[in-house]
Amino acid sequence: MRSAVLPLNICQLEEADAAALRRLWAQSKGAEPPKTFTARLMRLALARDAQTAREGGEAAKARREWNQIIRGRCSAGANKRRGITFSPSAQDGTRLLKEWGGITHEVLVIEGGATWNGQSYSSLSAVARAMTGTNRNGPKFFGLREGGR
Repeated sequence: MRSAVLPLNICQLEEADAAALRRLWAQSKGAEPPKTFTARLMRLALARDAQTAREGGEAAKARREWNQIIRGRCSAGANKRRGITFSPSAQDGTRLLKEWGGITHEVLVIEGGATWNGQSYSSLSAVARAMTGTNRNGPKFFGLREGGR
């Protein structure tokens, strides 16, 4: 999805209501937003577009990588119906954001584990356990596997 470059002000996006965000979306992208999009999702997408435009556009490499991820996600549903599971992996340096308990947590994947809140953990499952207090499948918890919350 390629958007037209509009000078969007991120501060205005923060204060805009859903109706205003729908108008901005239509102006920016030339089409109405999907009916299932919430104000929060539209705000995030429009802010991303504004930041990308301000930075001079998305690098071709980043765009290719995102498209590859999107194709993988889209085909994951078809693969799941065929009995094939989709298992993306996080590589060293991948930054994961997880909202839990009303707080957005940032986890950095490093060689041999992950770091969260300044502490190193042997796996994403260990981070999920420290974060929630219960045993969890780390990749699923952080959305790297289908069915994660």
